[in-house]
Amino acid sequence: MIEIPAEKRGHIVSDLLPDLTPLLDVMFMLIVFFLLTANAVPYALDLNLPEDAEEVTQAVEDPNMLSITLLPHDNGWKINEVAYKDEIKFKEALKAKAKESKKVIIIGDKDVSMNNLLQVMVFLRKHNIETADIVMEKK
Repeated sequence: MIEIPAEKRGHIVSDLLPDLTPLLDVMFMLIVFFLLTANAVPYALDLNLPEDAEEVTQAVEDPNMLSITLLPHDNGWKINEVAYKDEIKFKEALKAKAKESKKVIIIGDKDVSMNNLLQVMVFLRKHNIETADIVMEKK
């Protein structure tokens, strides 16, 4: 422990000086606790959502359009009716076919996980494919 010489403390009895070691220990533990429990920054994908569903929904009839179907229950994907179970093969085929097509639509099911949809959207954005639409039922 650090001692203060008697001449510098004005000849005060050392028992009267407070011991700050426990206070410093508690402060360091609090700092470590707050650092470990701080929330991580969540990552988000920016989406431009339509303002009115009636204005933007339209029938899909373009034969040159590339359709990506997300299969439910992690059964894979389809690109224009060709099924893929392996993610790497799916991404390679998507990259090759997206260069040929000008427009991409994503078709999903209510049982498809949101994670699968986001993975496909991030992949499209990473490869500068920005003309992707999501098929939805008109109610």
